[in-house]
Amino acid sequence: MTVTSEPALSADARVLRVLVTSSILSKVADWQLGIVIPLAVLAESDSVALALVSFALRGVSYVGSPFLGSLIDRFDKRTIYVLAQLQQAVCLVLLAAMLSSRLSVAALVLLSGIGGVASTITGQFVLIPKLISAPARPVAVAKLNSAIELSKVIGLVLGGTAFGILGPAPASLCIAVLYLLSGCVALLLPRVASGHEKMDIRRDLAIGFRWVGRREILWLVVTMSMTNLAIGQLEPVLITEFGDQGMKPGVISVVMAAGLLMGALASRLAPAVAPAWSPERRILVAQLIAFAGLVLVATPLLPVRLLGFMVECFAVAVSNVASITYRQETIPDDVAGRANATIRMFITGASPLSGFLFAWASRLDGFWYWLPALGLWGAAIVIWAVYTRSSGRAAQWADDLEGVSLGDR
Repeated sequence: MTVTSEPALSADARVLRVLVTSSILSKVADWQLGIVIPLAVLAESDSVALALVSFALRGVSYVGSPFLGSLIDRFDKRTIYVLAQLQQAVCLVLLAAMLSSRLSVAALVLLSGIGGVASTITGQFVLIPKLISAPARPVAVAKLNSAIELSKVIGLVLGGTAFGILGPAPASLCIAVLYLLSGCVALLLPRVASGHEKMDIRRDLAIGFRWVGRREILWLVVTMSMTNLAIGQLEPVLITEFGDQGMKPGVISVVMAAGLLMGALASRLAPAVAPAWSPERRILVAQLIAFAGLVLVATPLLPVRLLGFMVECFAVAVSNVASITYRQETIPDDVAGRANATIRMFITGASPLSGFLFAWASRLDGFWYWLPALGLWGAAIVIWAVYTRSSGRAAQWADDLEGVSLGDR
């Protein structure tokens, strides 16, 4: 059994406090952006499809995440994280001045996504394994994810309120200030210098793609990519839909916040949810529950839709904590940036495609609007169920072989 010393625990706690505080500021800004941009574009264009596509462009930056992962592994991690926040702040200041130009808004949302990608990869997948001792990592992941989920609630409420009271331009400047504050807080983190030999960029990329091709990672990538393709843009979709129906921004933010609170609670409780189960099984059960939540979201009644959104947020948060912890335990620290960046190119890169999918489906009415997303998610569950069953068999065979080997001694 591993015993962690008091100084190590104290250092873990200090680092986690700083990282959580910086992440909260950054994610509050992200989710303010998630309500301000769709509503601003909707007000300018009166087009639900254009509003969804405009915000979805932020996630397109994940296409370049393998290159960002190589940079993260090559340079000081704290510097990369701080610069990512400052880059997003600059984009939002420029966006506030150019909201009347649809092309400028689209370009700046796309560019801000680069900082968002670097921030997410570094904050959630690199800094924790680099700065937090191994025994404390599962709880650290849960606390950070819980803070991120809570930030969604705060961001939506602040974003809806700021948009309704101040308008889109001042609301965008408020977002820029939050990114700036996040970068300033992150300066309190210890430096994390590069620990790998400088290599050709092609070799760096090859390492990342080789990790995606590993059996224990590939099945997760396929499943999570399909899930994000189904509901990666669910919150902007609901925000835009409610806005098109004439619901006030403040009411929209409160309705969405009620659901997202469940995600924050679930992330904090995730390590205690069926701890004896394998990560594969926990992810599968969480995905099934989340699918049921999406079925409720697809109904026409607002109370039922809100209940479904709360169920979906709770289950997805449990699944996310399990999958992040699984990756941190599977992928070595020295390739964490490259491997996770490539993994997220597929997983999170599918999220903006969800926006395009719903934009296409906006021509459909009622339950038919949700049918493409439900079909994709159902297929993802079947794929992960097959892998879970096969991995369970492999583990049982390994245990049996170990038992035979021990019995022969």
